[in-house]
Amino acid sequence: MPTVPSKAELDEFLTRAVAEVIVREEFAALLRTGERQLRIKMGFDPTRPNLHIGNAVGLRKLRTLAGWGHEIVLIVGDWTTQIGDPTDKDETRPTMSHEQVLKNADTYLQQFHKLVPKEGSRIVFQSEWFSKFGLRDVIELGGRFTAQQMLAREEFRKRMEKKTPIPIKDLLYPLLQAYDSVAIQADVEFGGTDQLFNILAGRELQVQMGQPPQQVFIVPLLEGPDGEKMSKSKPKTGIWLTDPPDEIYGKVMSIEDKLMPHYFEWATEMPRKEVNKILGAIGNRELHPKEAKEKLAWRITSELHSPGAADEAKVAFGKQFKEGGLPEDIPAVDAEVNGHTEINIVDLLRDTKIATSRSDALRLVKQGGVKVDGSKASLETMVPTTTEAVIQVGPRKHYRIRWR
Repeated sequence: MPTVPSKAELDEFLTRAVAEVIVREEFAALLRTGERQLRIKMGFDPTRPNLHIGNAVGLRKLRTLAGWGHEIVLIVGDWTTQIGDPTDKDETRPTMSHEQVLKNADTYLQQFHKLVPKEGSRIVFQSEWFSKFGLRDVIELGGRFTAQQMLAREEFRKRMEKKTPIPIKDLLYPLLQAYDSVAIQADVEFGGTDQLFNILAGRELQVQMGQPPQQVFIVPLLEGPDGEKMSKSKPKTGIWLTDPPDEIYGKVMSIEDKLMPHYFEWATEMPRKEVNKILGAIGNRELHPKEAKEKLAWRITSELHSPGAADEAKVAFGKQFKEGGLPEDIPAVDAEVNGHTEINIVDLLRDTKIATSRSDALRLVKQGGVKVDGSKASLETMVPTTTEAVIQVGPRKHYRIRWR
């Protein structure tokens, strides 16, 4: 039998890092009574080989439920990934081969268990049921929803306004995700706010097919250092579960101050009283935001690695940035002099491939993310070809220019 959480534990579980619960009181009652083990579902599409700390917000909730004795089912979307989730996209995602999906999934399996224990959980691939689907099954599933229901989604509405094509396969995506809940007979499904439509479709499909409707637990989407939703489709701005300690610490230190409440609340297991104390001290100007961010960076690094690794990362960061030091092993990149005594920073970033294109170089400089020998670069900055300048891009990447 499952463990019944205390009132304080249940209250925090249902309020911290939570966007919405449908139906909250019914779900709370199921946890409060502990009469039976619940089957908790969360799905992931392995569009990239790694998970980020935004994914960890939901995974931590699953770990808590596993600790209370409930069954966790992590679904690897090896079929839906091939379609491409249309969620939060106003254009069609490119399709992926099943081979690439499975390759990405290999790393997911290891990362799941960095947070969710193996005991009390299982990992299931959609191919267990969809590989047996025939055309009749697809038609029958499609007949349970209307085109109007699908086209009411904001993503599809935007495409219609822009006259952007909507492939039929994109309309199938929510149906396949919904069927996952039927296939495993889920009691609860977890997901981010961007997945609410798909998860509600699963709840509706269960009712149509004679199953009790799953409860819906929605977690918020954590922002990345760029201030936008952290996403697997933006690998450069994610804080990844596989990042080494120095990278995690440095990336957290680079977030905007205004994001710290979300990071403390959603991305750490710091006791809520301590979180409230720190955030209150920042608000009262008793604690400088930089000191608070150091506590945050240490905490997140410690939880993903170890306290010792976090200590070392803090020292390395202090040496590099607080003391004005530079990394010991700055990679050298070659640049052609071509008879010039100096070259514009935008051209240099493009020619050395530090930036992927001229437009990328312009964007980096305009955003204030480029420094030359410690000074912030502008579009007019000229780099002399007589010295080996150190170019810094973002908070951590350094390059030594070697002229030829």
